[in-house]
Formats: sequence, structure tokens, C-alpha cells
Amino acid sequence: MQRRYDNELVGYNMRMSELHAAIGRVQLRRLPGWTEQRRRNAARLTAGLTGLARAGHLGLPAVAPGAEPVWHQYTVRSGRRDELMARLADRGVRTGVYYPTPIHRLPAYGRACTYRGPRRPRPRCCRCRCTRAHAAQLEHMVRAVKEAVLP
Repeated sequence: MQRRYDNELVGYNMRMSELHAAIGRVQLRRLPGWTEQRRRNAARLTAGLTGLARAGHLGLPAVAPGAEPVWHQYTVRSGRRDELMARLADRGVRTGVYYPTPIHRLPAYGRACTYRGPRRPRPRCCRCRCTRAHAAQLEHMVRAVKEAVLP
């Protein structure tokens, strides 16, 4: 593998010790609470950033009807991703780019891809982790994004 996330082979990692399994079973009891907190956090971010999205400054995550996302990531799209990420870093908001290459373009899956339609420009996305953020942190994130996006 030359670069991170450029998978050349399909593989699996199914190793787990008995100790890890025991810890995992206990942690599973906490999962519903964690998921609900992430959903509340995502709702606060969406409410705070909707104005920027309506004005065309950002693309916000879309939720399909009937879907109940767990919000492992809160991903926004921007035509100026790298600039936005730098400005957010200056304001103390950590972001990242995960899975920069769509799965159908990875060498490991390329031959299995049957999509042959027109290629659309890839959206430029950055991700903010808001998994366990408290209200003040969320408000800071919203304020920082507004400051970073607006001239």
C-alpha cells in the first residue's frame, strides 16, 4: 500500500482476544446512550450551520427518509476544503479527511465496480468529530465554521 486508504487488496481483521471481547460486551450496554448523544450533537451542528448551507457556503450531511444515522462523523462539503480546514485549525477545531478515494476507484475494488456512468467531480469534504462534545464545544464549532467560511 503506497498511501493511506489506497487499498490494493481486500482484507479482513477479525482478531479479538477474550479480554477485548469481555470489555466490548460491557461497552455495548453504553452504545445506545452514546448514539443518542451523537444524534443530539449532529442536530445542534445542523441547526447552527443550516444558514451557511442555504447560502451555498457549505454542504451539510443529508439523511435519507427513514434513516437513523449514528453520526460517527459529521462531514461537511466545501469547494475550499483545505482552506476551511486550515481556518478551523486556527480556531482550535480539529478536522480530517477520511477515505479520500471513493471505494469504486480503489485498486482493490476497481474491477468489481460496475458503474460506468459519467464521472462527477468529487466533493471536497472535511469531517469534524463531535462524538462526545458538550454544548460549549458545539457552539464553538459552529462559531468557528461561520468565521472560517464567511469573508
